[in-house]
Amino acid sequence: MEILRGHAEQHPILASLAILLLSYLAARLVSFLMGRLLTRAATRTSTSLDDRLLQALQRPVTYVLFVAGARLAMEWLPLNERWAGRANRGLFILTVALLTLAAIRAYAILLHWYATESGRVAEDGPAREFRPLFSKLGNVVIVLMALVTVLQNLGVNVESLVLSLGVGSLAVGLAAKDTLANMFAGFTIMLDRPFRLGDRIQLSSGEVGDVEAIGMRVTRLRTLDDTVLVVPNSMLVQDRIVNRNRPTRHITTRLDVGVAYGTNLTRAKAVLVESALASPYVEPERPPVALVTQFAESSVSLRLVFWAKDYAEQGLALSSVHEEVYRRFAAEGIEIPFPVRRVIQSAAPEAAAPEA
Repeated sequence: MEILRGHAEQHPILASLAILLLSYLAARLVSFLMGRLLTRAATRTSTSLDDRLLQALQRPVTYVLFVAGARLAMEWLPLNERWAGRANRGLFILTVALLTLAAIRAYAILLHWYATESGRVAEDGPAREFRPLFSKLGNVVIVLMALVTVLQNLGVNVESLVLSLGVGSLAVGLAAKDTLANMFAGFTIMLDRPFRLGDRIQLSSGEVGDVEAIGMRVTRLRTLDDTVLVVPNSMLVQDRIVNRNRPTRHITTRLDVGVAYGTNLTRAKAVLVESALASPYVEPERPPVALVTQFAESSVSLRLVFWAKDYAEQGLALSSVHEEVYRRFAAEGIEIPFPVRRVIQSAAPEAAAPEA
């Protein structure tokens, strides 16, 4: 007892260390219990949502408990008011940062589960297509809420700060009007959904590509030559685009061919239709159409219109139909003429006799 009385000034330090040790042990115990709970949940539930949530929140919750114990331990230390306030504010900011990290992780897991595993979202639902956009917006909201909480704890008047930022945002908005226009255009695309991920679209400038990603500012297209085309969202909203996926993936294809004069045109058109239907890449439910389009100099021009099953296989469909037309024309004796130019050479006039 005399020893304890003689070192009475060390009692707060010892109590603080004891609280810190107990908080560490409690944090480790909670982490252990969450690990056990994770193991049981993995065997009892069919979904992986609870498993991933517990795994993502295990460390942040452990750290928050330890920080809370550290803050309680500081109450026993003989610190002056200035240093105690600074330490409390630092621990509070650390706690908010840990909780923000946990919220961001939980939001990402919930969004991924809802978009892919919940069974409540259609295959082409907005949550699946615009998950990157929703993820960014959700993270921004979480970080802003954490920032407002920290500023309020530090004694900053958030309302006056927001008012001041509102005045300054006018100048920023004028300077970044193109960026803001692209962002609002991204929201318009999300609501109107003129195209979806994986759709093949054609821009007003003629470029064709598959939609690979729809971001807040730009949309990325993978072109037919396997390059990435970055298009501002405002351009997609203002200009005309052609969506080749809607209403179906079928695409109209045309084949022009000429036959010799004197050919039975009825039979030639029937051969064209039969050649198209013989191709595995042609949609049989939409019958092909053969037309006479022109009387050319050396042939009668015919046009075959058919529908390829998939726009991605239009080239294969056109090639197979060309080959089948060539083979059947040869078997039917239908001539595909080539231009012939006849040159008529007249005799040179006799030279005039010289005068005597």
